[in-house]
Amino acid sequence: MSAPPGELIAARYTHVVSVVVVVIVAIWHLGFDSLILLRGWSRYEPAWAVLAAWLMLCAVQSIGSALLIRSALHGRVAPALTIVALLAGAVAVTTYPKGQAISDISWAANTVGWFGVLLLMQRPIHELVALLSCTVALTGFALGSSGDLDTRVAWSQLITQSYTTAGIQLTFALLARQLHHAAHLTTRAARAQADRLARQTAEETRHIERRRRYRYLRDRIAPLLRDLAEGRAHPGDDAVRRSSAIEAARLRRLFAETEDAAHPLLHELRACADVADRRDVDVTFVCYGELPDVPVAVRRRLTEGPLLALASAEVRARVTVVATTTEVTVSVVADAAAPVALRTSGPSDTSVIFDEKENLLWLESRWRVPRSRSTSVSSTTTPW
Repeated sequence: MSAPPGELIAARYTHVVSVVVVVIVAIWHLGFDSLILLRGWSRYEPAWAVLAAWLMLCAVQSIGSALLIRSALHGRVAPALTIVALLAGAVAVTTYPKGQAISDISWAANTVGWFGVLLLMQRPIHELVALLSCTVALTGFALGSSGDLDTRVAWSQLITQSYTTAGIQLTFALLARQLHHAAHLTTRAARAQADRLARQTAEETRHIERRRRYRYLRDRIAPLLRDLAEGRAHPGDDAVRRSSAIEAARLRRLFAETEDAAHPLLHELRACADVADRRDVDVTFVCYGELPDVPVAVRRRLTEGPLLALASAEVRARVTVVATTTEVTVSVVADAAAPVALRTSGPSDTSVIFDEKENLLWLESRWRVPRSRSTSVSSTTTPW
């Protein structure tokens, strides 16, 4: 099941932020750190150790970036990669010459901080704060072990570097988290507004449908019931009974239109046939092909003719629905005493043939499927 549009927007925003972090770390480590490493290669001791640390960070960067882009940086993977990056940074710091913990060849502490942003950006913020504190402590330990932390100048350099590196990295992570939170808030607000509009539209649609049903009852059924109540129409009259059957079928179709069914057209046809079935008419129902999504107005026109034919049936009737990629056909063959008069318009075309000798009525309604409407509902041949 696909995600809602709002969730997709938030996910895309998170993906963009992840890509930006991956690009920053890649440029920083593969570009800036590589230049520093080449420039101070002869001054590292031992050189193989600093190279091993750089390669280890490359591996961590590749794995972490791939997992972050795929939104799979979960569980213990991120902390484990962070510890590996911190150990690699510690190895690199030990290769600095004495007194060069803050110099033009020192790179490890700052890089490990950016790796923390990459690996821990989507985790609790205290984990990133702890890592940045470790990078500051790593630089401070290197200065202290070489005896360079006894002056105010050294402390000023350490504080300045911490502010310009760890401070910027923490600020970047906090800003990304705030923007991510704002995106989710905006998404929830948009989804709530969409839900309100959907409910309002549904309520208006139900109101319109109720008014349509009320007009139908007022214009078609109420006069028939009034005539029966006042004695102007007799229940034993064949014409009255046929009119009652027709209106009952139309009323059942009206209710069937609002029901949730996998095959709306078939559901409404069965509702029309149910009235004939209650009069002990033997109704057979067969469907062939894949039904497209038929609009409500078209379904009314397609079922109007079969409805009248089923109301005129006396003993038996057969309803056949045939669906192709270009056309939907609904036909009824029934034994009837008189042909059915119809008025058709719009995209459905209805034809009527009446055999007076056999008292057989054949009625067929057609609807041409627009080219842009694809078939989406599958049906099989099933008896009534």
